[in-house]
Amino acid sequence: MDPAENNVPQDSTPPQPSVIDLSKKARQKLRSRRFDEAQVLFSAGLEMEPENPYLLSGMGDVCREMGDFDEAKRCYKLLLEVDRKNLFALRGLGDVYKKLNRHQEAILLWEQYLALRPQDKHVMTRIADSYKVMQQFDRAEQAYQQILVIAPRDRFALTGLADLQHRLGKDEEAIRTYERVLVFDENELHILTIVGKLCWRISDFDRAEKYFRRALKIEPQNPYALYGLGNCFRWSQEYAKAIEVWQEILKSSAGTQALHTRMGDAYFNLGRMPEAEISYQKALTFGEDVFSTAGLICLYSERQKWDDAARVFWMLMSDDADALMRLELLTKRFLRSGQRQSMLGLFEYLLSAGGENRRVLDQIGEQINSLV
Repeated sequence: MDPAENNVPQDSTPPQPSVIDLSKKARQKLRSRRFDEAQVLFSAGLEMEPENPYLLSGMGDVCREMGDFDEAKRCYKLLLEVDRKNLFALRGLGDVYKKLNRHQEAILLWEQYLALRPQDKHVMTRIADSYKVMQQFDRAEQAYQQILVIAPRDRFALTGLADLQHRLGKDEEAIRTYERVLVFDENELHILTIVGKLCWRISDFDRAEKYFRRALKIEPQNPYALYGLGNCFRWSQEYAKAIEVWQEILKSSAGTQALHTRMGDAYFNLGRMPEAEISYQKALTFGEDVFSTAGLICLYSERQKWDDAARVFWMLMSDDADALMRLELLTKRFLRSGQRQSMLGLFEYLLSAGGENRRVLDQIGEQINSLV
């Protein structure tokens, strides 16, 4: 070999990746949700083959995930101009319209997709969900039921249908549908707490307690299950147990207005008035609330702190349009807790002190006459 040949410069430029290689790598990045990297690879491929259907659909998917809906639409529509039956474009463009809250247009595209692939339960679920968003509830329910014919255990269809039934106030049906999910996924925490709440709502308290306890075995500090279990104890008048459970929530959060109000009621029923007052006052730090305010009025009246009771009473009556309705609610609150005499004491004090709201004072006079 001629030694001079060793001095011939070699081309060190790496070979240009093929469109197929770019497409494969871009798809891998897309599946890994590394969208920026996937976009660069798809763009490189499209520079070489601008009408490549795999690259266009992939670029459409990436842009949709990144929120660039205009570019995603452009890619999908280019595909559909060449092939009106392109499944990736029909499904992807429908997903874009769903993101843009243009559900009717999305449904039309997905229906074209299903004409070509009739039993794609994922696209069928998209249609059902969109009908639900559009409040076309009969169509949504029908769509979910169609999915369950071909896939009786499909989680998305079952939870979508149960959520729809829940929204429509069909609590018994919602419970049964959610329980179908729990048959094959018994530790689904979110569903356990929802079913517990629904059982509570239909006054099936023992059943509600079982579901809340199941949830707490999975996550002992779950606030929804703790709140629900406390409500079960409250219903059975086990107020000390209710407070104990609710206090677990307050170890990790500030709680809610409803929680502090119910704790106030529980303390009140146990005769622990200082703690009840603290809980009602805490509830009011979240904003105006009829129930915690009524609780304070009852508490001050029970302790014959008439000035404080009157002050909070007129706070409750500050909304003149709802004053009489609020007075009725307060009266029921007094009578429900067995405070007939405390209520009469407050009403007599209010009449003797007078006030500017004659409608309320006249109604109080009528209330006294009906109770004496």
